[in-house]
Amino acid sequence: MSRMPSKKFLFAAILATAALGTFVATRRTPACGGDGKIMSTQTECVSWGFDAATCKTVVEKARAAAVRATPRLSDSIQCETQFTDCFEAPDGGFHPKPSFCLRASAKEAPEPLEMRYLQYESDRMSRKKTREIPFN
Repeated sequence: MSRMPSKKFLFAAILATAALGTFVATRRTPACGGDGKIMSTQTECVSWGFDAATCKTVVEKARAAAVRATPRLSDSIQCETQFTDCFEAPDGGFHPKPSFCLRASAKEAPEPLEMRYLQYESDRMSRKKTREIPFN
């Protein structure tokens, strides 16, 4: 004779499955959800429908944050072999170009959110792949 599992066990299993499903769903939520758009350049910003002055201000803010938070390299070639894309800062150093989120609802005082840059790394088979590094 086989016994039916207890109601407590079934309830615990359903609860654990629901918790796991919720975790996976929220973990895979795309960055910059809602009315936000991911961008890294002024051209991309304008193409999403923001005005040019706003785009210029936000890109400058994101790059200023990147200058403070990311490694400074003295050579553009060295920067572009370590990171996917670089820009030259006013101090003459090269930094990875940040991508950021800009929300359409932030027309008044736009701030770059969820800033990150892409760094190359190699796996065990010496294949190049990118790793996303968040900063603020």
